[in-house]
Amino acid sequence: MRLRFLFDEDTKNATARYLSKEGHDVERVVEVSELGPGSSDREVMSYAHSSNRIIVTHDDDYVDPDLRTDHSGVFYFPNQRRSAFEEFTIIVSALDSYPERESLPVVLYLTDEWL
Repeated sequence: MRLRFLFDEDTKNATARYLSKEGHDVERVVEVSELGPGSSDREVMSYAHSSNRIIVTHDDDYVDPDLRTDHSGVFYFPNQRRSAFEEFTIIVSALDSYPERESLPVVLYLTDEWL
């Protein structure tokens, strides 16, 4: 399954590059002309929703049910101390558990259990 991702500005560029090399459509908030550094969570969620992208983030604001009404999914890394390759491995492992995009939960917690 190939997905469309939007990497929040708190994420590692190398993780995004690994996923892009695997054939996923990856954008980074800091490189999107409509967003850029310092974009609000609402702006990021709105852009993700309109472009059908899953937000990849370390920011727990995106898992707050009151704030996540306008986006198409979140991959949340609570542990920021993982290397880019470990994060990539966790995402790939998680994706192997879901046969199609529609089966993904709204928020997927990408914890060490996926390693």
